[in-house]
Amino acid sequence: MNEINFYNALSSDLNALLNQTKNIVSNEEFVYVNQKVSRIQYLIQIQMQGIMNRERR
Repeated sequence: MNEINFYNALSSDLNALLNQTKNIVSNEEFVYVNQKVSRIQYLIQIQMQGIMNRERR
């Protein structure tokens, strides 16, 4: 579960950065950053699912 905690913390940090970014960039720039963060969070979810599947075996 250590890896899961790492990915949860990483996802939380990304959300915090995204929220801070929202306050300092234009709407157009924020849409771009939000898309990139969403893609990274999707990849994190895939990693976490793989970890959980391995741990179930």
